[in-house]
Amino acid sequence: MNTTAGIVAGLLVAGAAVTAFRFARRKADEFRAAIDELRGDRSGAGAILDFEKDPNTGVFRPRG
Repeated sequence: MNTTAGIVAGLLVAGAAVTAFRFARRKADEFRAAIDELRGDRSGAGAILDFEKDPNTGVFRPRG
């Protein structure tokens, strides 16, 4: 009886581990989706800062 109980307990622990892993993965996917939604579509370029170094002073100033 002790051997059978050990096998059953081992299967229960393995099943619980698989369930916990799936739960954590699902929550991580939901969290990742929420973060992506907050970020929005940023594939397009926004304002580009274009600076050049002034050779006399060594200070960066807007180009143009």
